[in-house]
Amino acid sequence: MQKNNSPYIVEMKNITKTFPGTKALDKVSLRLRKGEIHALVGENGAGKSTLMNVLTGQFFCDSGDLYVEGEPVRFSSPKEAMKKSIILVPQELNLVMEASVAENIFLGNEKVSGIWIDWKKVQKEAKKLLELLSVEIDVTRPVKELSAAYQQLVSIARALAYRPKVLILDEPTAVLTNKEATSLFVCMQELKKKETAMVFISHHLDEVMEQCDRITIMKDGCLVKEVSVEEITKDQMINLMAGKKVEKSQRIQREVSDEIFMKVHNLSRKGEFDKISFHVNKGEILCVSGLVGAGRTEIFKCIFGITEKEPGGKIYIEGQEAEIKSPIEAIAYGMGYVSEERRHDGIVPDLSVMENLVLPSLGNMKKAGLLDWKKAADVTDRYVQSFQIKTASRETRIKNLSGGNQQKVIVARWMAKGIKMLILDEPTRGIDVNAKGEIHQLIRDLADNGVAVIVISSEMEEVLALADRIMVVHKGMISGYLEDVDIATQEDVLKVAFQ
Repeated sequence: MQKNNSPYIVEMKNITKTFPGTKALDKVSLRLRKGEIHALVGENGAGKSTLMNVLTGQFFCDSGDLYVEGEPVRFSSPKEAMKKSIILVPQELNLVMEASVAENIFLGNEKVSGIWIDWKKVQKEAKKLLELLSVEIDVTRPVKELSAAYQQLVSIARALAYRPKVLILDEPTAVLTNKEATSLFVCMQELKKKETAMVFISHHLDEVMEQCDRITIMKDGCLVKEVSVEEITKDQMINLMAGKKVEKSQRIQREVSDEIFMKVHNLSRKGEFDKISFHVNKGEILCVSGLVGAGRTEIFKCIFGITEKEPGGKIYIEGQEAEIKSPIEAIAYGMGYVSEERRHDGIVPDLSVMENLVLPSLGNMKKAGLLDWKKAADVTDRYVQSFQIKTASRETRIKNLSGGNQQKVIVARWMAKGIKMLILDEPTRGIDVNAKGEIHQLIRDLADNGVAVIVISSEMEEVLALADRIMVVHKGMISGYLEDVDIATQEDVLKVAFQ
Protein backbone atom coordinates (compact mmCIF):
# COMPACT_ATOMS: atom_id res chain seq x y z
CA MET A 1 0.00 0.00 0.00
CA GLN A 2 1.27 3.46 -0.90
CA LYS A 3 1.07 6.47 1.35
CA ASN A 4 -2.13 8.39 0.71
CA ASN A 5 -2.12 12.20 0.81
CA SER A 6 -5.73 12.33 1.95
CA PRO A 7 -7.29 15.35 3.69
CA TYR A 8 -9.12 12.93 5.99
CA ILE A 9 -8.01 11.77 9.44
CA VAL A 10 -9.61 8.38 8.69
CA GLU A 11 -10.30 6.94 5.27
CA MET A 12 -11.75 3.46 4.78
CA LYS A 13 -11.77 2.27 1.17
CA ASN A 14 -13.75 -0.66 -0.24
CA ILE A 15 -13.93 -2.53 3.06
CA THR A 16 -15.33 -6.05 2.67
CA LYS A 17 -16.05 -8.44 5.54
CA THR A 18 -17.72 -11.85 5.33
CA PHE A 19 -19.05 -14.01 8.15
CA PRO A 20 -20.29 -17.59 7.66
CA GLY A 21 -23.47 -17.35 5.61
CA THR A 22 -23.48 -13.59 5.14
CA LYS A 23 -21.51 -10.71 3.61
CA ALA A 24 -21.60 -8.11 6.38
CA LEU A 25 -19.72 -5.42 4.40
CA ASP A 26 -19.45 -5.15 0.63
CA LYS A 27 -16.86 -2.59 -0.56
CA VAL A 28 -17.88 0.10 1.93
CA SER A 29 -16.00 3.40 2.10
CA LEU A 30 -16.04 6.01 4.88
CA ARG A 31 -14.21 9.34 5.07
CA LEU A 32 -13.80 11.27 8.31
CA ARG A 33 -12.39 14.78 8.72
CA LYS A 34 -10.82 16.36 11.80
CA GLY A 35 -13.29 18.33 13.89
CA GLU A 36 -16.44 16.91 12.33
CA ILE A 37 -19.35 14.92 13.72
CA HIS A 38 -20.07 12.30 11.09
CA ALA A 39 -23.29 10.30 11.35
CA LEU A 40 -23.31 6.64 10.36
CA VAL A 41 -26.92 5.54 9.86
CA GLY A 42 -28.84 2.55 8.55
CA GLU A 43 -31.32 -0.08 9.62
CA ASN A 44 -30.37 -2.75 12.16
CA GLY A 45 -28.10 -5.17 10.34
CA ALA A 46 -26.91 -2.59 7.81
CA GLY A 47 -23.27 -3.15 8.85
CA LYS A 48 -22.59 0.03 10.86
CA SER A 49 -21.13 -1.66 13.94
CA THR A 50 -19.19 -4.16 11.81
CA LEU A 51 -17.55 -1.27 9.91
CA MET A 52 -16.57 0.38 13.19
CA ASN A 53 -15.25 -2.93 14.52
CA VAL A 54 -12.97 -3.09 11.49
CA LEU A 55 -11.80 0.47 12.15
CA THR A 56 -11.03 -0.30 15.81
CA GLY A 57 -9.31 -3.65 15.21
CA GLN A 58 -12.06 -5.90 16.59
CA PHE A 59 -12.46 -7.48 13.15
CA PHE A 60 -9.92 -7.94 10.35
CA CYS A 61 -11.42 -7.11 6.96
CA ASP A 62 -11.24 -9.54 4.04
CA SER A 63 -10.21 -6.78 1.64
CA GLY A 64 -10.00 -3.01 1.45
CA ASP A 65 -7.67 -0.29 2.71
CA LEU A 66 -7.58 1.78 5.88
CA TYR A 67 -5.68 5.06 6.25
CA VAL A 68 -5.19 7.07 9.44
CA GLU A 69 -3.76 10.57 9.02
CA GLY A 70 -2.70 9.60 5.51
CA GLU A 71 -0.77 6.50 6.59
CA PRO A 72 -1.88 3.01 5.55
CA VAL A 73 -2.61 0.85 8.62
CA ARG A 74 -3.89 -2.62 9.48
CA PHE A 75 -5.12 -3.03 13.05
CA SER A 76 -5.09 -6.55 14.44
CA SER A 77 -6.48 -5.55 17.86
CA PRO A 78 -8.31 -2.67 19.57
CA LYS A 79 -5.08 -1.93 21.44
CA GLU A 80 -3.38 -1.03 18.16
CA ALA A 81 -6.25 1.30 17.22
CA MET A 82 -6.05 2.93 20.67
CA LYS A 83 -2.38 3.70 20.06
CA LYS A 84 -3.60 5.81 17.14
CA SER A 85 -6.13 7.47 19.50
CA ILE A 86 -9.16 5.78 17.91
CA ILE A 87 -11.62 4.98 20.70
CA LEU A 88 -15.00 3.25 20.53
CA VAL A 89 -17.86 3.62 23.03
CA PRO A 90 -19.83 0.45 22.21
CA GLN A 91 -23.59 0.11 22.32
CA GLU A 92 -23.21 -2.81 24.73
CA LEU A 93 -21.58 -1.58 27.93
CA ASN A 94 -18.31 -3.29 28.85
CA LEU A 95 -17.90 -1.97 32.39
CA VAL A 96 -16.68 -3.93 35.42
CA MET A 97 -19.80 -3.78 37.57
CA GLU A 98 -18.09 -4.51 40.90
CA ALA A 99 -15.43 -1.82 40.37
CA SER A 100 -15.89 1.86 41.20
CA VAL A 101 -16.73 4.63 38.75
CA ALA A 102 -13.16 5.99 38.89
CA GLU A 103 -11.62 2.52 38.47
CA ASN A 104 -13.77 1.91 35.39
CA ILE A 105 -12.93 5.26 33.80
CA PHE A 106 -9.18 4.63 34.03
CA LEU A 107 -9.18 0.83 33.61
CA GLY A 108 -6.12 -0.01 31.53
CA ASN A 109 -5.17 3.67 31.51
CA GLU A 110 -4.30 4.13 35.17
CA LYS A 111 -2.56 7.15 36.63
CA VAL A 112 0.63 5.90 38.28
CA SER A 113 3.21 7.37 40.60
CA GLY A 114 6.33 5.25 40.31
CA ILE A 115 5.08 1.66 40.32
CA TRP A 116 1.86 2.42 42.25
CA ILE A 117 -1.50 3.65 41.05
CA ASP A 118 -2.16 7.17 42.31
CA TRP A 119 -5.78 6.67 43.45
CA LYS A 120 -6.24 10.29 44.54
CA LYS A 121 -5.26 11.44 41.07
CA VAL A 122 -7.47 8.78 39.44
CA GLN A 123 -10.49 9.99 41.42
CA LYS A 124 -9.71 13.66 40.78
CA GLU A 125 -9.34 13.13 37.03
CA ALA A 126 -12.47 10.95 36.92
CA LYS A 127 -14.49 13.79 38.46
CA LYS A 128 -13.14 16.23 35.84
CA LEU A 129 -14.12 13.95 32.98
CA LEU A 130 -17.63 13.47 34.35
CA GLU A 131 -17.97 17.23 34.78
CA LEU A 132 -17.46 17.57 31.01
CA LEU A 133 -20.67 15.54 30.71
CA SER A 134 -22.41 17.55 33.48
CA VAL A 135 -22.47 14.46 35.71
CA GLU A 136 -22.12 14.71 39.48
CA ILE A 137 -21.77 11.31 41.12
CA ASP A 138 -19.54 9.79 43.79
CA VAL A 139 -16.65 8.31 41.77
CA THR A 140 -15.95 5.78 44.55
CA ARG A 141 -19.38 4.13 44.09
CA PRO A 142 -19.54 0.70 42.42
CA VAL A 143 -20.83 0.98 38.85
CA LYS A 144 -23.45 -1.70 39.56
CA GLU A 145 -25.28 0.80 41.79
CA LEU A 146 -25.78 3.28 38.92
CA SER A 147 -28.69 3.51 36.50
CA ALA A 148 -28.18 2.40 32.89
CA ALA A 149 -27.98 6.07 31.87
CA TYR A 150 -25.16 6.85 34.30
CA GLN A 151 -23.34 3.66 33.31
CA GLN A 152 -23.46 4.87 29.71
CA LEU A 153 -22.00 8.24 30.74
CA VAL A 154 -19.22 6.49 32.68
CA SER A 155 -18.43 4.51 29.52
CA ILE A 156 -18.20 7.77 27.54
CA ALA A 157 -15.99 9.34 30.23
CA ARG A 158 -13.67 6.33 29.97
CA ALA A 159 -13.26 7.02 26.25
CA LEU A 160 -12.56 10.69 26.90
CA ALA A 161 -9.78 9.68 29.33
CA TYR A 162 -7.76 8.52 26.31
CA ARG A 163 -7.99 11.98 24.71
CA PRO A 164 -9.16 10.50 21.42
CA LYS A 165 -8.43 11.95 18.00
CA VAL A 166 -11.28 9.79 16.70
CA LEU A 167 -14.24 9.04 18.99
CA ILE A 168 -16.88 6.52 17.88
CA LEU A 169 -20.22 6.71 19.71
CA ASP A 170 -22.51 3.74 19.00
CA GLU A 171 -26.11 4.59 20.05
CA PRO A 172 -24.85 6.78 22.93
CA THR A 173 -28.25 8.34 23.75
CA ALA A 174 -30.37 5.16 23.72
CA VAL A 175 -30.67 5.09 27.54
CA LEU A 176 -30.16 8.80 28.27
CA THR A 177 -32.80 11.29 29.32
CA ASN A 178 -33.22 14.46 27.24
CA LYS A 179 -31.22 16.40 29.82
CA GLU A 180 -28.35 13.89 29.82
CA ALA A 181 -28.35 13.73 26.01
CA THR A 182 -28.16 17.53 25.85
CA SER A 183 -25.11 17.47 28.15
CA LEU A 184 -23.47 14.90 25.86
CA PHE A 185 -24.15 17.07 22.81
CA VAL A 186 -22.56 20.09 24.52
CA CYS A 187 -19.48 17.94 25.23
CA MET A 188 -19.39 16.76 21.60
CA GLN A 189 -19.45 20.35 20.34
CA GLU A 190 -16.53 21.18 22.66
CA LEU A 191 -14.58 18.19 21.35
CA LYS A 192 -15.34 19.34 17.82
CA LYS A 193 -13.71 22.71 18.56
CA LYS A 194 -10.60 20.79 19.64
CA GLU A 195 -10.60 19.03 16.23
CA THR A 196 -11.67 15.65 17.58
CA ALA A 197 -13.33 13.65 14.80
CA MET A 198 -16.50 11.79 15.85
CA VAL A 199 -18.57 9.01 14.34
CA PHE A 200 -22.12 9.20 15.68
CA ILE A 201 -24.27 6.08 15.21
CA SER A 202 -27.91 6.65 16.11
CA HIS A 203 -31.47 5.67 15.22
CA HIS A 204 -32.61 9.04 16.61
CA LEU A 205 -32.54 10.87 13.30
CA ASP A 206 -33.59 14.21 14.82
CA GLU A 207 -30.32 14.10 16.78
CA VAL A 208 -28.42 13.30 13.58
CA MET A 209 -29.93 16.29 11.78
CA GLU A 210 -29.25 18.65 14.70
CA GLN A 211 -25.75 17.56 15.75
CA CYS A 212 -23.93 16.18 12.72
CA ASP A 213 -22.06 17.71 9.78
CA ARG A 214 -22.12 14.84 7.30
CA ILE A 215 -23.94 11.53 7.00
CA THR A 216 -22.97 8.14 5.61
CA ILE A 217 -26.01 5.96 4.90
CA MET A 218 -25.71 2.17 4.76
CA LYS A 219 -28.07 -0.65 3.80
CA ASP A 220 -27.50 -4.43 3.78
CA GLY A 221 -23.73 -4.07 4.19
CA CYS A 222 -23.38 -1.57 1.34
CA LEU A 223 -22.73 2.16 1.11
CA VAL A 224 -25.85 3.95 -0.13
CA LYS A 225 -24.81 7.59 0.06
CA GLU A 226 -22.48 10.10 1.70
CA VAL A 227 -24.07 13.53 2.05
CA SER A 228 -23.86 16.72 4.09
CA VAL A 229 -26.72 17.37 6.53
CA GLU A 230 -27.85 20.42 4.57
CA GLU A 231 -28.38 18.33 1.44
CA ILE A 232 -30.89 15.84 2.84
CA THR A 233 -34.13 15.70 4.81
CA LYS A 234 -35.02 13.27 7.56
CA ASP A 235 -37.66 11.56 5.38
CA GLN A 236 -35.18 11.18 2.50
CA MET A 237 -32.69 9.62 4.90
CA ILE A 238 -35.30 7.14 6.16
CA ASN A 239 -36.24 6.14 2.62
CA LEU A 240 -32.59 5.60 1.63
CA MET A 241 -31.98 3.50 4.77
CA ALA A 242 -34.97 1.29 4.00
CA GLY A 243 -34.60 1.26 0.22
CA LYS A 244 -38.25 2.25 -0.06
CA LYS A 245 -40.69 4.86 1.18
CA VAL A 246 -41.41 4.20 4.85
CA GLU A 247 -44.70 5.34 6.31
CA LYS A 248 -44.78 6.47 9.92
CA SER A 249 -46.63 4.23 12.33
CA GLN A 250 -50.15 5.63 12.26
CA ARG A 251 -52.67 5.47 15.03
CA ILE A 252 -55.41 2.87 14.46
CA GLN A 253 -58.72 3.07 16.31
CA ARG A 254 -59.51 -0.23 18.01
CA GLU A 255 -62.47 -1.74 19.81
CA VAL A 256 -61.38 -2.92 23.25
CA SER A 257 -63.14 -5.40 25.52
CA ASP A 258 -64.43 -4.07 28.85
CA GLU A 259 -63.41 -7.36 30.51
CA ILE A 260 -60.59 -6.75 32.99
CA PHE A 261 -57.60 -9.09 32.83
CA MET A 262 -55.47 -7.63 35.64
CA LYS A 263 -56.29 -5.28 38.47
CA VAL A 264 -53.68 -3.82 40.82
CA HIS A 265 -54.61 -2.23 44.15
CA ASN A 266 -52.36 -0.17 46.46
CA LEU A 267 -49.10 -1.71 45.24
CA SER A 268 -46.04 -0.17 46.91
CA ARG A 269 -42.31 -0.72 47.11
CA LYS A 270 -40.27 1.51 49.39
CA GLY A 271 -38.18 4.09 47.56
CA GLU A 272 -39.61 3.18 44.14
CA PHE A 273 -43.41 3.67 43.97
CA ASP A 274 -46.35 4.19 46.30
CA LYS A 275 -49.99 2.98 46.36
CA ILE A 276 -50.29 2.14 42.68
CA SER A 277 -53.80 1.14 41.55
CA PHE A 278 -54.86 0.50 37.94
CA HIS A 279 -56.32 -2.13 35.63
CA VAL A 280 -55.77 -3.40 32.11
CA ASN A 281 -58.45 -5.03 29.95
CA LYS A 282 -58.21 -8.04 27.69
CA GLY A 283 -57.11 -6.95 24.22
CA GLU A 284 -56.16 -3.46 25.42
CA ILE A 285 -52.88 -1.66 24.70
CA LEU A 286 -52.17 0.32 27.87
CA CYS A 287 -49.19 2.63 27.34
CA VAL A 288 -47.32 3.76 30.44
CA SER A 289 -45.72 7.16 29.99
CA GLY A 290 -43.69 9.50 32.16
CA LEU A 291 -40.17 10.80 32.54
CA VAL A 292 -37.24 8.39 32.79
CA GLY A 293 -36.83 7.54 36.49
CA ALA A 294 -40.52 8.02 37.28
CA GLY A 295 -40.83 4.43 38.52
CA ARG A 296 -42.52 2.85 35.50
CA THR A 297 -40.11 -0.04 35.08
CA GLU A 298 -39.99 -0.67 38.83
CA ILE A 299 -43.79 -1.05 39.02
CA PHE A 300 -43.91 -3.75 36.38
CA LYS A 301 -40.81 -5.58 37.58
CA CYS A 302 -42.66 -5.92 40.88
CA ILE A 303 -45.89 -7.09 39.21
CA PHE A 304 -43.89 -9.72 37.27
CA GLY A 305 -42.27 -10.98 40.49
CA ILE A 306 -38.74 -9.79 39.76
CA THR A 307 -38.83 -7.63 42.91
CA GLU A 308 -40.92 -8.01 46.07
CA LYS A 309 -43.92 -5.80 46.87
CA GLU A 310 -44.67 -4.44 50.31
CA PRO A 311 -47.45 -6.08 52.39
CA GLY A 312 -50.95 -4.78 51.64
CA GLY A 313 -50.68 -4.44 47.86
CA LYS A 314 -52.98 -6.72 45.84
CA ILE A 315 -52.84 -8.12 42.30
CA TYR A 316 -55.93 -9.72 40.78
CA ILE A 317 -55.80 -11.85 37.63
CA GLU A 318 -59.15 -12.47 35.93
CA GLY A 319 -60.93 -11.59 39.16
CA GLN A 320 -58.88 -13.85 41.45
CA GLU A 321 -56.20 -12.59 43.84
CA ALA A 322 -52.76 -13.68 42.63
CA GLU A 323 -49.73 -14.02 44.88
CA ILE A 324 -46.75 -13.51 42.58
CA LYS A 325 -43.34 -13.87 44.20
CA SER A 326 -41.27 -14.85 41.17
CA PRO A 327 -41.30 -14.61 37.37
CA ILE A 328 -42.09 -18.35 37.23
CA GLU A 329 -45.33 -17.68 39.11
CA ALA A 330 -46.11 -14.68 36.88
CA ILE A 331 -45.65 -16.86 33.78
CA ALA A 332 -47.97 -19.48 35.32
CA TYR A 333 -50.66 -16.75 35.51
CA GLY A 334 -50.21 -16.12 31.79
CA MET A 335 -47.84 -13.13 31.89
CA GLY A 336 -44.82 -12.41 29.71
CA TYR A 337 -42.17 -9.72 30.14
CA VAL A 338 -39.83 -8.05 27.63
CA SER A 339 -37.09 -6.14 29.45
CA GLU A 340 -35.76 -2.75 28.36
CA GLU A 341 -32.26 -4.28 28.61
CA ARG A 342 -32.72 -6.69 25.70
CA ARG A 343 -29.09 -7.78 25.47
CA HIS A 344 -28.63 -8.32 29.20
CA ASP A 345 -32.02 -9.63 30.33
CA GLY A 346 -33.86 -10.64 27.15
CA ILE A 347 -31.66 -12.90 25.05
CA VAL A 348 -29.18 -15.68 25.77
CA PRO A 349 -26.56 -14.47 23.26
CA ASP A 350 -24.74 -17.73 22.56
CA LEU A 351 -27.89 -19.82 22.15
CA SER A 352 -29.62 -20.20 18.79
CA VAL A 353 -32.73 -18.40 17.58
CA MET A 354 -34.71 -21.59 18.21
CA GLU A 355 -33.35 -22.12 21.73
CA ASN A 356 -34.15 -18.52 22.65
CA LEU A 357 -37.62 -18.65 21.13
CA VAL A 358 -38.80 -21.83 22.87
CA LEU A 359 -37.13 -21.10 26.22
CA PRO A 360 -40.33 -20.51 28.30
CA SER A 361 -42.16 -23.32 26.46
CA LEU A 362 -39.70 -26.15 27.09
CA GLY A 363 -42.09 -27.81 29.56
CA ASN A 364 -44.68 -28.16 26.78
CA MET A 365 -42.20 -29.59 24.26
CA LYS A 366 -41.27 -32.89 25.83
CA LYS A 367 -41.75 -36.33 24.36
CA ALA A 368 -41.09 -39.36 26.55
CA GLY A 369 -39.33 -37.06 29.00
CA LEU A 370 -37.01 -35.61 26.37
CA LEU A 371 -37.17 -32.35 24.47
CA ASP A 372 -39.07 -32.76 21.22
CA TRP A 373 -36.69 -30.94 18.88
CA LYS A 374 -38.97 -31.45 15.88
CA LYS A 375 -41.81 -29.64 17.66
CA ALA A 376 -39.39 -26.88 18.74
CA ALA A 377 -38.20 -26.53 15.14
CA ASP A 378 -41.77 -26.43 13.79
CA VAL A 379 -42.80 -23.73 16.28
CA THR A 380 -39.67 -21.68 15.51
CA ASP A 381 -40.14 -21.95 11.76
CA ARG A 382 -43.76 -20.84 12.08
CA TYR A 383 -42.85 -17.68 14.00
CA VAL A 384 -39.77 -16.91 11.90
CA GLN A 385 -42.08 -16.90 8.89
CA SER A 386 -45.08 -15.09 10.41
CA PHE A 387 -42.95 -12.46 12.21
CA GLN A 388 -40.62 -12.11 9.18
CA ILE A 389 -37.56 -12.65 11.36
CA LYS A 390 -34.42 -12.21 9.24
CA THR A 391 -32.03 -15.02 10.15
CA ALA A 392 -29.83 -17.37 8.13
CA SER A 393 -31.43 -20.32 9.94
CA ARG A 394 -33.14 -21.27 13.20
CA GLU A 395 -29.69 -22.48 14.38
CA THR A 396 -28.08 -19.03 14.00
CA ARG A 397 -26.89 -17.60 17.31
CA ILE A 398 -29.29 -14.86 18.31
CA LYS A 399 -26.44 -12.44 19.03
CA ASN A 400 -25.75 -12.36 15.28
CA LEU A 401 -29.22 -10.96 14.52
CA SER A 402 -30.01 -7.24 14.32
CA GLY A 403 -31.68 -5.59 17.30
CA GLY A 404 -35.07 -5.51 15.62
CA ASN A 405 -34.95 -9.20 14.78
CA GLN A 406 -33.79 -10.09 18.30
CA GLN A 407 -36.81 -8.21 19.62
CA LYS A 408 -39.12 -10.13 17.28
CA VAL A 409 -37.72 -13.41 18.64
CA ILE A 410 -38.42 -12.27 22.21
CA VAL A 411 -42.02 -11.31 21.38
CA ALA A 412 -42.47 -14.59 19.47
CA ARG A 413 -41.19 -16.43 22.55
CA TRP A 414 -44.20 -15.27 24.54
CA MET A 415 -46.64 -15.88 21.72
CA ALA A 416 -45.39 -19.46 21.52
CA LYS A 417 -45.99 -19.76 25.25
CA GLY A 418 -49.61 -18.64 24.78
CA ILE A 419 -49.52 -15.76 27.27
CA LYS A 420 -52.56 -13.65 28.15
CA MET A 421 -50.70 -10.46 29.08
CA LEU A 422 -47.41 -9.07 27.77
CA ILE A 423 -45.38 -6.29 29.39
CA LEU A 424 -42.99 -4.57 26.95
CA ASP A 425 -40.47 -2.11 28.41
CA GLU A 426 -39.08 0.30 25.76
CA PRO A 427 -39.84 -2.24 22.99
CA THR A 428 -38.25 -0.25 20.14
CA ARG A 429 -35.20 1.23 21.87
CA GLY A 430 -32.19 1.04 19.54
CA ILE A 431 -34.33 -0.23 16.66
CA ASP A 432 -34.49 1.38 13.23
CA VAL A 433 -37.64 3.05 11.91
CA ASN A 434 -38.62 0.21 9.59
CA ALA A 435 -38.27 -2.50 12.25
CA LYS A 436 -40.07 -0.20 14.69
CA GLY A 437 -43.15 -0.20 12.46
CA GLU A 438 -43.02 -4.01 12.31
CA ILE A 439 -42.82 -4.28 16.12
CA HIS A 440 -45.78 -1.89 16.43
CA GLN A 441 -47.82 -4.12 14.13
CA LEU A 442 -46.91 -7.20 16.19
CA ILE A 443 -48.13 -5.39 19.32
CA ARG A 444 -51.45 -4.57 17.64
CA ASP A 445 -51.79 -8.16 16.44
CA LEU A 446 -51.26 -9.41 19.99
CA ALA A 447 -53.98 -7.12 21.31
CA ASP A 448 -56.33 -8.04 18.45
CA ASN A 449 -55.96 -11.67 19.60
CA GLY A 450 -57.17 -10.74 23.09
CA VAL A 451 -53.79 -10.35 24.80
CA ALA A 452 -53.61 -7.50 27.32
CA VAL A 453 -50.55 -5.48 26.30
CA ILE A 454 -48.68 -3.01 28.51
CA VAL A 455 -46.12 -0.81 26.72
CA ILE A 456 -43.70 1.27 28.78
CA SER A 457 -42.20 3.86 26.47
CA SER A 458 -40.31 7.15 26.62
CA GLU A 459 -41.06 7.88 22.95
CA MET A 460 -44.16 10.04 22.80
CA GLU A 461 -44.79 9.33 19.11
CA GLU A 462 -44.85 5.63 19.92
CA VAL A 463 -47.22 6.09 22.86
CA LEU A 464 -49.67 8.19 20.84
CA ALA A 465 -49.54 5.77 17.90
CA LEU A 466 -50.13 2.60 19.94
CA ALA A 467 -52.18 3.41 23.03
CA ASP A 468 -55.83 2.65 23.60
CA ARG A 469 -55.31 4.36 26.95
CA ILE A 470 -52.33 6.18 28.49
CA MET A 471 -51.35 5.90 32.15
CA VAL A 472 -48.91 8.60 33.26
CA VAL A 473 -46.46 7.90 36.11
CA HIS A 474 -44.60 10.66 37.93
CA LYS A 475 -42.30 10.28 40.94
CA GLY A 476 -43.51 6.78 41.74
CA MET A 477 -47.21 7.60 41.59
CA ILE A 478 -49.94 7.53 38.94
CA SER A 479 -50.56 11.17 38.13
CA GLY A 480 -53.44 10.51 35.76
CA TYR A 481 -54.79 8.96 32.58
CA LEU A 482 -55.52 10.02 29.02
CA GLU A 483 -58.59 8.09 27.88
CA ASP A 484 -59.30 9.90 24.60
CA VAL A 485 -55.98 9.19 22.89
CA ASP A 486 -57.30 10.13 19.43
CA ILE A 487 -57.08 13.83 20.27
CA ALA A 488 -54.20 13.64 22.78
CA THR A 489 -50.88 15.44 22.20
CA GLN A 490 -47.42 15.23 23.74
CA GLU A 491 -48.22 18.41 25.65
CA ASP A 492 -51.31 16.74 27.15
CA VAL A 493 -49.18 13.89 28.50
CA LEU A 494 -46.69 16.32 30.08
CA LYS A 495 -49.53 18.29 31.66
CA VAL A 496 -50.84 15.12 33.30
CA ALA A 497 -47.34 14.22 34.50
CA PHE A 498 -46.85 17.54 36.26
CA GLN A 499 -50.39 18.30 37.44
